[in-house]
Amino acid sequence: MSLLAGRHVSIPSSRSAMNEIKWHRLLGKERAVMNRLLILFNRLRSLFRKRRLDEDLDAELRAHLDALTEANIRRGMSPEDARFAARREFGGLEQTKALYRDQRGLPFLETLLQDLRFAVRMLRKSPGFTAVAVLTLALGIGANTAIFSVVDAVLLRALYPQDERLVSFGVMAPFDSREFMLAADYVDWRGRQAPFEATTAVYPGSVDCDLTEQNPARLSCGQADASFLPAFGIQPILGRNFTREEDHPKAPRAALLSYGLWRSRFAGDPQIVGKNVSLDGHSTLIIGVLPASFEMPTLARADLLLPLALNESTDRGPNTRQLFLRAFARLKPGVTTAQAAAALEPLFQDSLNYVPP
Repeated sequence: MSLLAGRHVSIPSSRSAMNEIKWHRLLGKERAVMNRLLILFNRLRSLFRKRRLDEDLDAELRAHLDALTEANIRRGMSPEDARFAARREFGGLEQTKALYRDQRGLPFLETLLQDLRFAVRMLRKSPGFTAVAVLTLALGIGANTAIFSVVDAVLLRALYPQDERLVSFGVMAPFDSREFMLAADYVDWRGRQAPFEATTAVYPGSVDCDLTEQNPARLSCGQADASFLPAFGIQPILGRNFTREEDHPKAPRAALLSYGLWRSRFAGDPQIVGKNVSLDGHSTLIIGVLPASFEMPTLARADLLLPLALNESTDRGPNTRQLFLRAFARLKPGVTTAQAAAALEPLFQDSLNYVPP
């Protein structure tokens, strides 16, 4: 027993009493939830019994009016006056029906269905306007879908794992916003990648190529060295990456298929790896299939990916015609772009001596 504000208040002293209180509270919450579910169920069911419920409501209202009319007649009123007084006492019938319908159904859903039926009737009356409206909506939805796909691929979705560590490097020419690197410089540099975990190079654009067997098809082929996929964290969904032996001018031809070409040209053949196709008239071994999300870092189209196959003994003479590449690298963990630039500065200065005028 305890004394509070001058009154004796009994406080449960046993664990069983406290459990009983909690049990009653739990039952109260469960009943409230069940009541809400029952109300929702009844409202949904009333949507499919609308005519019968309206008939029952009319019958009930008539019974109430008849009872009031008979009571007024017993008080000495004429039948007409008794009926009028009963209606006045009962109130507006249509207002009563509207209030009842609001309580029994889902008004917002019924209003939506009414609006949809009205819209369908209006569209059927004006087929020309309907065709123009549907065509406009289709074009708008298609354009928005295309724009969102580009924005999602370029701005929202990361193309490569840990892309914050990916950088491009090279020499920037006047009036050009992109770096380039001479093939001979890249051959020298890729063996001295102190600030980088991996370096790679790709041909800036794409080259035309043909699958000449059966139905000839003009395609675009990208070119990258053997370290490209590992540097960008890309794993083929079928097969493997290029080996160093395949990334050589005199090596047998090998290629990776894009996902789209694999599906459209080869019907998604899961046994495509290891088969040979005729590419530009040369037998080419298919070694793998790239993922559907694959994009070249230069945004160049690539139906097939071929080895860059640089010549290790490329002449660096100033009068020699040079191959221009785009070079990329993955920074080592903890290395900043400023630190990488400082480490590469001596190599950049040396490369300027070989940049063609």
